[in-house]
Amino acid sequence: MRGDASLKRRLIVWLLGPLALLSAAMLAEVYFSARRAADDVYDRVLKGSALAIAERVVVGEDGGLEVDVPYVALEMLTSAAQDRVFYRVDGPGGRFITGYSDLPSLPDGRTLTAGQSDVFDSRFRGAAIRVVAQAGVAAASRSSMSFTVLVAETTQAREALAREMLLGSAGRLAAIIALAAVIVWFGVRRGLRPLARLETALHRRSSSDLRPVRHQVPSEVRHLVTAINQLMARLEEAIDALGRFTGNAGHQIRTPLAAIKAQVQLALGETDPAAKDAALRGAETAARETERLVDQLLLLARVDAKAGAVGGHGAVDLNAMAQKTTRALVPDALKKGIDLGFESEGGEVLVDGDGALLSEALKNLIENATGYCPEGSTVTVRVGNGHGRAVLEVEDNGPGIPDPQRDKALERFVRLTAANDQGTGLGLAIVHEIAKQHGAGVALEDGPSDKGLRVRLAFPENRRA
Repeated sequence: MRGDASLKRRLIVWLLGPLALLSAAMLAEVYFSARRAADDVYDRVLKGSALAIAERVVVGEDGGLEVDVPYVALEMLTSAAQDRVFYRVDGPGGRFITGYSDLPSLPDGRTLTAGQSDVFDSRFRGAAIRVVAQAGVAAASRSSMSFTVLVAETTQAREALAREMLLGSAGRLAAIIALAAVIVWFGVRRGLRPLARLETALHRRSSSDLRPVRHQVPSEVRHLVTAINQLMARLEEAIDALGRFTGNAGHQIRTPLAAIKAQVQLALGETDPAAKDAALRGAETAARETERLVDQLLLLARVDAKAGAVGGHGAVDLNAMAQKTTRALVPDALKKGIDLGFESEGGEVLVDGDGALLSEALKNLIENATGYCPEGSTVTVRVGNGHGRAVLEVEDNGPGIPDPQRDKALERFVRLTAANDQGTGLGLAIVHEIAKQHGAGVALEDGPSDKGLRVRLAFPENRRA
């Protein structure tokens, strides 16, 4: 069946198809049952005729067998004009006595004793026949002789009776199937009517109408409607989030762009070379901030695009990833006069996820720490285990974040302090999104000696190789 076949057609085929196959099987059973019944009836008449002939077999005065065939026994077999009747009588050793000498005898391997009978199918003079063989003994005063009587009949009447019963049953079954087809057709149409109403209601909606579907539908379709409503809710949430993101991003980008414009205009209006250079350096700084903001926005968009698709990427060695990422950021930290270090228990610490996203999360944590910590501070990246879970930490001894503001620090475009104008308000938010996609929890804690900040990512499980 084609993949685009309608549900109505599928239901009709699956309902009427098995019924048609079952009807065909029933007709076959009817035919064979009718044939068995016809054989039983006609075989009894054949046996009766064979017994009637066997009773007229006697031993003659010359010591041989004599037969006075009662033709009335054969006449009762010819009630059907299309059938023909044949007989044969054999004496001891299969010696032919009377009848049709070429009439088939018992098949090879079959023998009869006195009083026994047998029935078999054969062919005679180009026609299918049914044969009854009856064994008997003719007794005289001084001797007895065995004999066999065979009576055969063509099978036209049997076939006609079986066909008549088959055609009668076929007519009744055809009527039943036709009636069932009409009932199924109207039943399926009526049963699918709620789906048609649902389709019409959805077609009438505008692209911005994401309200839940409230139509009455059969219980089998309620799960589908529930899934549609959940999809609409997720779409509405995604559209709202996209609107908020676009608005915030536009606002955030306009600020550094305005600073660049102001610095450039200031430089253009300056005649003093030193003042002009200072204005251009300010424009350059604002340009770097804009570049950093755009990079963060692109990264956040990439993280959002991968939401729900991280699982199954494979195993990531947190230890190797963190060491590589930390080493790459050491030169920038040294330029700021910050001691960036790395600590690990050694060995592989494997988690399921996306290595590139996890590296970006760690990079944001390190840059966030080095950006807010003053010169002479210490930042430490640490990989280890905690209660059977893989743990990734970035710890510093800088100003830290007050406890009441830590939850807010994970939100997008939130700057908790104006002391550092270089922040984008996206670093911890990106870390939070990446951790959430990996099923990891994010905790903001006090640093060493209750000073600074420790950001801890605890992953669902720690798998050591």
